[in-house]
Amino acid sequence: MNILSDVKQITCILPKGKSAAVQKSLIDDHGIYSANFHYARGIGKFSSGRGFGEQREKEILEVMVSPDIADEIFEYVFFKADMDQAHGGIMFMTPLPKMSVMEIPETSSK
Repeated sequence: MNILSDVKQITCILPKGKSAAVQKSLIDDHGIYSANFHYARGIGKFSSGRGFGEQREKEILEVMVSPDIADEIFEYVFFKADMDQAHGGIMFMTPLPKMSVMEIPETSSK
């Protein structure tokens, strides 16, 4: 197992249905496989007026990258996920002290 140090994690909270396309684009355009997403529920500051209890499904996209390309990937994800539009979501970047790189071992064919 390979361990990297000084890694950046980009976290995005996106509307439902955005993360899978961004994840695929990261693979296709940048060769980044260290992106995962999962689901959450929450309410925004500006709800539609139907009451405080209204919840919407969100997607949490997390991308781990080296610091030398972190700003470039941050900007790429921002525009690829349409976060420049109203209610497009929020994102932030945090340092990770260490990250394990998991790789599928090569197998020999018989």
